[in-house]
Amino acid sequence: MGTSMIRAAVFDLDHTLFDRYATLRALIEHASLEELPFRPDLSRKEMADALCDCDKANVHLGWNVIRQALADRNVLRDNICEEGFFQTYIAPLFHREAIPFSFTYSMLDELHEMGIFVGLITNGQHELQSRKIELLGLEPYLDMIVISGDTGYHKPDRRVFDYFMSRVPFDPHEMLYIGDNPINDVDGSRKAGMIPVWVRTTGHWPTPEILQPEYQVDTVEEIPALIRTLNQNK
Repeated sequence: MGTSMIRAAVFDLDHTLFDRYATLRALIEHASLEELPFRPDLSRKEMADALCDCDKANVHLGWNVIRQALADRNVLRDNICEEGFFQTYIAPLFHREAIPFSFTYSMLDELHEMGIFVGLITNGQHELQSRKIELLGLEPYLDMIVISGDTGYHKPDRRVFDYFMSRVPFDPHEMLYIGDNPINDVDGSRKAGMIPVWVRTTGHWPTPEILQPEYQVDTVEEIPALIRTLNQNK
């Protein structure tokens, strides 16, 4: 790492600022049975437990793998196939409700009080990701938002990071990129020249072929203290 001060903190959204598991549980609780892909004889808690367990084990592998894990667990209705699983059952629910971590807003406020530029780079299509941001009320806390679907590039492609960096007055080594995905967030931002910070949301590093970053946190609540430490050591 260079000797520059950290001037910007750029975040991933899901599993980073957005409490994915609390949101999934709330969505299952409030949806009608017809809207859900699960066997109707299961309790809402059984559905939520299965989805959160399979998601946590496979979140970095995509929704088709999560669906297969649910099928292997025998919790899906018989006619739930891989094709369209996310778009048919999951994406519509995510348009309804989004729950932040309890510390999300206070952490972002603290960064602004420190004079840190706060940004977001999130993978996904504009409609869904912007709806999550709207539901979370995050826009007033963010100085810049980049949704990959608007750029034509998706993390870990360094071009989505370059797109962000071309629009801010900072060098890459003056910016932390904070996220939970070893490939999309850690490796992608590192190759773009930013300083990666891994959020250990899932508790395990599933990609031994990728070097773990020097900086790791359990939650983004730790980011202001990390930046203070890094800047004090310059």
